[in-house]
Amino acid sequence: MEKDNQLLGERVLADKELIAQLIHEEAVKDVPAEQLQMHETFIGIVNKVRTDFVELIGESIINSCDMQKVYINIQEWGEATGNFFLENEQSLEDALAETSLYRKHIGTVIKTEAIQKKMELQSLFDAMELFHSLLDYAAYSYTQAYTESYRRRLKASRKEFLELSAPVVPVSDQIAILPLVGSIEIDRARYILEKTLLSANQLKIKVLIVDLSGVVRVDSMVAEQIIKIIQSLKLVGVRSVLTGIRPEIARTMAEIGVDLGNLEIGGSLKRVLDQMKIS
Repeated sequence: MEKDNQLLGERVLADKELIAQLIHEEAVKDVPAEQLQMHETFIGIVNKVRTDFVELIGESIINSCDMQKVYINIQEWGEATGNFFLENEQSLEDALAETSLYRKHIGTVIKTEAIQKKMELQSLFDAMELFHSLLDYAAYSYTQAYTESYRRRLKASRKEFLELSAPVVPVSDQIAILPLVGSIEIDRARYILEKTLLSANQLKIKVLIVDLSGVVRVDSMVAEQIIKIIQSLKLVGVRSVLTGIRPEIARTMAEIGVDLGNLEIGGSLKRVLDQMKIS
């Protein structure tokens, strides 16, 4: 069997560029010519990746006597290639769609070579089973690397978003503004609470204007977090002024039992800044 796998693997290696070209032709058959010209350089890189992968499969078939090493090599390929395509904004679906093309064209080469070499049917069956297992493991390794990198990117993006979502902006030595924008879900509200207390301490401000005019929606849990921000600031000696409170926000606060009479509400941000002689 090792001898047969050697012959089949060598045939795959010999035909790697032809296989990659056939896969390319099928993959782009419905893509307009002008679009192909616009991405000619990247297509060349992708074709090199295809050729290298076919070579990896061929070498894996040849080295099938050491499957541990084979799987390590495939996993390393999956990690490198998955990260590469994610960085170049290629979708996971597009990459996995080519799996059937590799299965088709490499499988054809293996079967054709087995017939020409008059191999026993059982040897062909074993070789095809090996090939399919290698391809499946490569797809799994690629998918795992791609999705893990994607999760890390999302986590980093969310962290960046949270950091940008609580900007305490000083407008004088003792006064700062916290402009809140968009939807404030519970996680973001908790982050804003922590970041605001830290910023207030670092800036040594006496007054923080919390502007809600850009907030899309406030539910009861988020309203509670806003109240916590105000209460926590009060404990450290910072006076809070709420601006930009729309009727629906006031209604939500009233529904959860917040006594608006105990809050310092200043109307619009501009009016409060004018009253504090800040422009």
